[in-house]
Amino acid sequence: MNSVNSLSQDNSTSSDSRERKLALDPQQSFIVSAPAGSGKTGLITQRVLRLLCTVDNPEEILCITFTRKAAGEMTDRINGALQEAALNPRPDNSYQAQTWDLATAALERSAELGWNLVEMPGRLRIQTIDGFCRYIASQFALETSIGLLPEPSENPQVHYRAAARALLDCIEGDTLTAQHLAVLLTHTGNDLDRCETLMSELLGNREEWLPLIYAAADNQEYFQQVIDQIIGENLLDLEEALLPIAGELVELVDFAARHVSKDENPKFARLVGITELPDNSLSGIAQWKVLLRILVTKENDLRKTIRAPEGFPKDDKPTKDRMLALLAWCRDHPAIEELIANTMNLPDSAISESQQAILNALGYLLPLLAAQLTTVFQQQEQCDYPAITLAALEALEPSSDDQVVSDITLRLDYQLRHILVDEFQDTSGSQINLLSHLIAGWEQNDGRSLFLVGDAMQSLYRFRNANVGLFLNAQHHPIGPVQCQPLSLTTNFRSQKGVIDWVNETFDNAFPAHGDPSRGAIPYSASVSDKPQSPGDAVRFYGISAEHKNDYRREEARTIARICSQIQQRDPSDSVAILVRGRGHLRSIIPALREANLQWQAIDINPLANRMPVVDMLSLTRALISPADRIAWLAVLRAPFCGLGLDDLLRLTNSADRSGKKPLSLLAQLQQLDDRHYFSKTGQQTLDRITPIILQAWQNRGRDTIRNTVERLWLELGGPATLHSPTDIADVRRYLDLLEAWQSAGGIEDWSGFQQAVEKLYAAASADSAATDGSPTDNSPQPIQIMTIHKSKGLEFDHVLLPGLAEPPRSPGKALLRWQEQLDQSGNSSLIMAPLGAYDEEDDTVYRYLKHEDGVKSRLENTRVLYVGATRAIEHLYLFGKLSATKKGWKLPSKSTLLGSIWKTISAGIENGQYGVTEAEAQETETNTRLQHFRRLRADFKPESLPNLVLSTGVEYNRAAIQEGSVIGERDLPDSVLPDKDQSIRARHLGTVLHRTLKQLAIEGIDNWPLARRQRLAIAWAAQLKELGILASEPEINGLSQSVETMLADQRGKWILDRHSHAYCEQSLSYSSNGRDGTSIIDRTFVDNGVRWIVDYKYASPITNEAQLDFIARQTQAYSAQLRHYANLYRQLESNPVRCALYFPKIPMFIEIEAD
Repeated sequence: MNSVNSLSQDNSTSSDSRERKLALDPQQSFIVSAPAGSGKTGLITQRVLRLLCTVDNPEEILCITFTRKAAGEMTDRINGALQEAALNPRPDNSYQAQTWDLATAALERSAELGWNLVEMPGRLRIQTIDGFCRYIASQFALETSIGLLPEPSENPQVHYRAAARALLDCIEGDTLTAQHLAVLLTHTGNDLDRCETLMSELLGNREEWLPLIYAAADNQEYFQQVIDQIIGENLLDLEEALLPIAGELVELVDFAARHVSKDENPKFARLVGITELPDNSLSGIAQWKVLLRILVTKENDLRKTIRAPEGFPKDDKPTKDRMLALLAWCRDHPAIEELIANTMNLPDSAISESQQAILNALGYLLPLLAAQLTTVFQQQEQCDYPAITLAALEALEPSSDDQVVSDITLRLDYQLRHILVDEFQDTSGSQINLLSHLIAGWEQNDGRSLFLVGDAMQSLYRFRNANVGLFLNAQHHPIGPVQCQPLSLTTNFRSQKGVIDWVNETFDNAFPAHGDPSRGAIPYSASVSDKPQSPGDAVRFYGISAEHKNDYRREEARTIARICSQIQQRDPSDSVAILVRGRGHLRSIIPALREANLQWQAIDINPLANRMPVVDMLSLTRALISPADRIAWLAVLRAPFCGLGLDDLLRLTNSADRSGKKPLSLLAQLQQLDDRHYFSKTGQQTLDRITPIILQAWQNRGRDTIRNTVERLWLELGGPATLHSPTDIADVRRYLDLLEAWQSAGGIEDWSGFQQAVEKLYAAASADSAATDGSPTDNSPQPIQIMTIHKSKGLEFDHVLLPGLAEPPRSPGKALLRWQEQLDQSGNSSLIMAPLGAYDEEDDTVYRYLKHEDGVKSRLENTRVLYVGATRAIEHLYLFGKLSATKKGWKLPSKSTLLGSIWKTISAGIENGQYGVTEAEAQETETNTRLQHFRRLRADFKPESLPNLVLSTGVEYNRAAIQEGSVIGERDLPDSVLPDKDQSIRARHLGTVLHRTLKQLAIEGIDNWPLARRQRLAIAWAAQLKELGILASEPEINGLSQSVETMLADQRGKWILDRHSHAYCEQSLSYSSNGRDGTSIIDRTFVDNGVRWIVDYKYASPITNEAQLDFIARQTQAYSAQLRHYANLYRQLESNPVRCALYFPKIPMFIEIEAD
C-alpha cells in the first residue's frame, strides 16, 4: 500500500510532457487537471523546488492541502528531494534527474541566502486549509470580532444543540425574536425537539449559508426571478432536444388525450386539440409535466410499453407502433431522459406567502442562531472548523465598501508570492472566498502565481461542503484578479493498460457528456497508460443473484475470501485491498477472512462503540452513574469480568425486598443479598467475589472522578484478564481517555453527547493484523487492507476488490432549509432558497426541486466515488454486485447505487459472456456474524495486585499511578523513576489543579490572563478540588495562587509558559517496555533555538529545615530517571538535541537534569 510512485516515472516520453514542462513556469498561474495516477504530487514537488529559486525567503511560498495526510506526504516528498540532491549523485532516470536538478538549484539558493533548508525544513509552509485558516485567525485575533480561538471541539454537535435550545428559550415574551420563533414552531408542528434538531443540523455548515441567509428575508421577487430563469432555461433545452420529433409528439399526445378516460386522467384529457409544445415559462410548466407523462413512468424512466390507459387502444396497432418508435428514438438519445426528469421536478408554482413568511423568519433567526453558537463556544472555551473559517474570512474581508483589499491581506501580501493548492476539486465556496480575499491585491503577470491542482473526477467530499463546480468555474473564469491557464495531464503511471482501457471505456459512458457547474457534472477525461498490459483479465465482475440480502452478503464474502487466498498463494508479495462505500458491507466479509485464516488490517472501520470491551465499559459507566439503570447493571453482572450465569441472573432479578412489596434495584438487591443458597455453586462463588468489590466502588464513587472510579472497578473485577489482545487494551484506553474529557462533578452531565463522542471513535487496528508488523518476510503475504473508498484516495494496491456495489446508500433526512447557487456559463451566480414544508403539508415545489437537485448531485458523486475506487488498482480490479433476475434478464440497479452508474458496461459484459452470475445458496437461518466469544473469568478468579494492572492513561490519574509504580510499562522502570511514594493524595490533587491552570496559561498565552482574570481562578480551583473529593482550605487556595503569581514573576517561569514552536502541554506519549505498553505524560515541552526542552512541574518545596542544596539533590535523585525516560522517547521521534528540567512554581526554582 503506497501512494503513486512518481519517482519511477519517466515524464520525458509521456503523452503530456509539454504540459508538465509548462507547469514549472514560475511566472504563470495554472489550474491543472491531474487524473488518478498521473503523479500530481510529484508535479507540485517540482514546481515548489522551481519556485524556491525565485524567492528571497522560502516562507513566500504557501502550499495548501485539504488533509494532514496530504500535507505530510507533500512535506516528505519535497524534503526527500532536497536530501537526495544533498547526499546522492545525479540519477539516470530522466524524471528523477529533473527533480534532482531542481532540488540542487534550490539548495544553491538556500546556501546563497542562508536558509538552511535541509537543517530547517519547517521553513517550508505546507499547511492544511483548516490549519491556514487557524493561522490567519490566530495571528490577527485582536483585529477581528471573534478574538482568539481555542482548540476545535471533537464533538461540536453537542454545542450545536445547546445553541438551538438557547435560541428556542427566547420564545417567551413579546420580542421580534419570539414572534419569528412562533412562526417557525407553528410551521414545524409546535415540536420543540424537532425544531431544535433541524436548527442544530444547519450549524455544521453555517460558513456556507451564513453569507447568503441575509438575502432570504423579504426577497420574494428576486427568488421568483431566479425560479423563472431556471424554468425557462430547462424548458428551452428540452424543446431543442425534442425538436426532431416535436410534430410527431404533439400529434400522438392529441391522439392519446382523445382516448384516455376523462375520469381517471382528467389533466391529460384536457390536452385534446394541442397543436404545439407548451410555453417555456412558469405558466407552461404544468402542461409540460402532463404532456411528458406519455413518455415516462411515475419514476421518470422512459416507458418500454404503451397500454390502453395511456390512450393507445389495443386495436390501433399502427398508432401504437408510432408511439413505440418515438420512445425508441428517445432511448437512442440518452440526454432526453435526463432533460425530462429535470423538467418533471421543476417548480410549477410561485413562492407562496406562507413559504416566504418562513424564509423571513429564518432570515432573521439563523444569524441569531450562529451568534448564539459563538456564545456557547466562548462559554465552553471551544470552537469548530466553520468558526475558524469564518474568523479567517472576517480577517481578510475589506473593512469598507471602497476598500478592495483588507489591511490584513496587505500584510500577508508582502509575505506571499506563490500559492499552490492541492486537491482543488474539494474546495468549498467559503474556501474560494478566502483564496479570493488572499490574492485580492495581486495583478495579472506581476511575478506572483497561483497554482491549482486537482482531479474533478475524484471529487467526493460533498458532505464536507466540497463543490466540484468551482473547479469547472475556475478553468474558465478568474479567481479574484488571477486567471489561471488550464492544463490537463493524461498519463497514468499507476495502472496497467488493461485496467486503464476498462476505466476509459466504462466511465466515458458513466460520466455526463457535458459539464454543469451548478450540479457538479463533470465530463470524463481519458487517461493513457504508461505501463503495458498484463496477461489475463484486468477487470472481473462477480454478479450474485439472491432473493435475500443476507444470502448475497454471505456468498459475496466467501467469494472475496477465496479470491484473496488465491492471490496470496500465487503472489504473496502483492498488495490487496478491500474498499467499501459503507462499513456495514464488512459484516460478513471480515468473518469470512478470519475463517480463511487471512491476515487483514482495518483502517477506521470498526466503530469503538461496537467493540465488546468498550460496550462493557459503557455499561459499567452507566451503572456507576445510576443505580436505577437496570439494563446497565444487568449488562455489568453478565459481562466477562463478573460472569454471572443467566440462570443466576434470573434468580437475582426475580428477588424482592424483605417485605416482598416492591422490586429493588439490582444494586440494592446485592446489598441485601444475605442468603445465597438458591444460587448455583458457581453463582455463589461469583457473587462472593464481585459483590464486595462493587459495593465498595459504589460507596466511594463520589470521592474520585468517574473516569478513575470506572477504571479502578474494572481493574478490581479483573477486566484486563478478559481481554484478548493489545488491540482490546488500546480500545479501553481510548474510551477511558474520552470519559476523562467528558467527566464533570463525578459524572457525565450530557450523556447523549458523550455517547455521540464514543460512536465517532474507531477501534485500533484489528487483532487479526497483530501477527504481522506490516513488513512481511519473503514467504509471508502482506495483510489485506480494508478501508472505505474515501480513505483509499491517494493510495494504490496491486489488487482491489470493491464489494456491495448494488447496496443503496442511506436516505438523507429533510433539512430545515435548502439552497443552491446557480452558476451560469459566464460564471455569474444566483441564489435560490426554500424552507421545509409545514408539518401537516407536503413540501412546496421549490423545496422538492432543490431536493431533486441534491439527489442528482449525489448520483453524480456516486460515479466519482466508484472511479476513485477503481483507479486504486495497479494490476487487477474485482467488482461485486447483487443482481435480481427478471423475465427478460436482470433488473436495472437503482440509480443511487454505485453499480447503477456503470450498469451499461456491466450488463453488456454479462450478455456477451465476459462476466458470470452466481446464484447464492439460500439459508433458512441467519448466522450472526457479529457474535464474538469472550473470555469469562472463573468464579474464584483473583486478580493480580492492583498496582500491576492499572491501565490509566488519563493525565491526573496517570500521575498518581506513576507515583505508585502502577502504569503498565512504567512499573518496569527503575524505582528512581517512581518518586514521592509517600506524597499525600491531597497534595497530588492540588498539583493536578495547578497543572491544569499552567496548561491553560501556556495554550492561551500569558497576555490573555491579566491579573483580574487570574484572581477569579480561586473559584474554579475550589470547584475542581471538590470534584476530586477535596474541600480545599483557604491556605491551600492561596498556595495555588501564590504558585501562579510566583511563576509569572520569574523569568524562567515566563519563558516556560511563553509561546514556542512545536510546543505541547501534558503531551501523551505511548511506548512499549519489556513487552508491555505504557503511556507517559509530559507536562510542558517545546523547541527553543533548535533544542527540545522537556519540563516537569513539581508542586513541592523544601521541607522544614531542609537546605536548598539537599532539596535539589533529593529531587534530582527522585526524578532524573523519569526525565531521562522522557528524553529517550523524544529522541525516537525527532533529531533535535534534548534537555530536561524540573520546575517548582511555589519557590520558584529551575533545576536542569542531565538527560543523557
